[in-house]
Amino acid sequence: MTHHDRNHPAAAGALTVPANLFEICASRDKALALMEQAAAALKKAYHQSEAAAEIAKAAHGGWHSPRTDRSEQDRTSHLFAGRFDPEASFAAFRSELDSAIWTRMIETTGMSRIMDAKERSLMEEAMRGDVPAATVENITATIQRLMGDADLIFLRGLARAFASLDRRFRSHDGFKIGSRMIFTRVFNDVGSFNYGEIRHTLNDVERAFALLDKMPDNAGELVNHLSRHRAGRFDPHQSEVETTYFRAKCFMNGNCHLWFTRPDLVEAVNKELARFYGATLADAAPDTARPEDYRPTGTAVAKDLSFYPTPAEVVDHLLHDVRITDETRVLEPSAGIGNIAKAALAKGAQVDAVEIHPARADSLVGLGHPRLHVTCANFLKVKPQPVYDLVLMNPPFAGTHWMAHVRHAFDFLKPGGTLRAVLPASAEVNETPAHEKFRRWAQSHARGWRGIWDALPPESFAEVGVRINTVVLTLHRATA
Repeated sequence: MTHHDRNHPAAAGALTVPANLFEICASRDKALALMEQAAAALKKAYHQSEAAAEIAKAAHGGWHSPRTDRSEQDRTSHLFAGRFDPEASFAAFRSELDSAIWTRMIETTGMSRIMDAKERSLMEEAMRGDVPAATVENITATIQRLMGDADLIFLRGLARAFASLDRRFRSHDGFKIGSRMIFTRVFNDVGSFNYGEIRHTLNDVERAFALLDKMPDNAGELVNHLSRHRAGRFDPHQSEVETTYFRAKCFMNGNCHLWFTRPDLVEAVNKELARFYGATLADAAPDTARPEDYRPTGTAVAKDLSFYPTPAEVVDHLLHDVRITDETRVLEPSAGIGNIAKAALAKGAQVDAVEIHPARADSLVGLGHPRLHVTCANFLKVKPQPVYDLVLMNPPFAGTHWMAHVRHAFDFLKPGGTLRAVLPASAEVNETPAHEKFRRWAQSHARGWRGIWDALPPESFAEVGVRINTVVLTLHRATA
């Protein structure tokens, strides 16, 4: 399915350029021209009023009037506004006008129907900043861009709607919506509907179903029903509500259980979620792999590995609050092109990098850094030497290969050393026996009261072609 699949609820064809766009922009230009003239006239008038006040001093000689009419004094003060700035006032008017026009465009093009609460919030935040001029050229270019991005905006909103409900959803390979979802704190202590964040969450979930059903007007039905059903009562009580897509059972503790009444739409939602996150490409070398397996020969093209360089923001997060000196020894297993190693070197560390792929290992050697040592080898075959203060790693994500890499890497830490690994979010939340066993082992190497998991921002790896959600695992090797 492409961005221009017009059968999709978020297809570009669903967005339309307003037929009266030229009239809108012409009215804008006329209003700005008149306001600019008005600001200039006001500036001139204020200068004249100040000049009149100076001349008046020659008449009254500094004597004050005995009049005490407060309303007269207020009206007189308006003649002398002081440092009126026509440029600043005009700029403020322009920003307010353009912001309102852009908001109108979001609504009239149909864009608002596919935007979740977060996307709308980001748009409103942008409108409070440096607002772009609402010209025909800018609006047309923006709508064309939104047409191309409409599918992604819809999918991202869909993912966010369900991600806010269950922490397991952060793992694209560990969670799908089923027939029921549980919402907490839907009602307050007196049984009334909460109009806070839960309203946006419920609306976003229903909006996803309504768009996939090609019935956008059904969005918001659930919140309206819940609100009306609870009106007039001020006591915790149980109730049931049924709408186009949901059967809701509300409880005295303020929670609400939603059953999805359209299995076809549940299936459609799961397909869209899978399309958004996609499958993680196999990026792990087999345990028996050797560097020569990835080196081209005279008769065959070399095997290759899917490769996801660590983005700069992820590297920054990985190294946040890590103390590195010129005596710190750092290991980066499965180093790739060494984005983590380079950051550690920049902080003064002594770095050892291990990479199985010969071309990438060669590129690291080519850096020629005096504090960098590169080994071209299958990391899982490297004998552990517990001499490192830090292990910083972004291991292969395919399947559960990362488990073996993390366990093996931990054995390279010296007592008191720290390991930090970027892992798929499934590492924290999946409920398979292998995941639970790994977490029990990892938890045994936690330090103090701090948790071992830290979620990275959504789509942290989007710039390298994958949207898998990720976390950072932090482990510590105890001192003797």
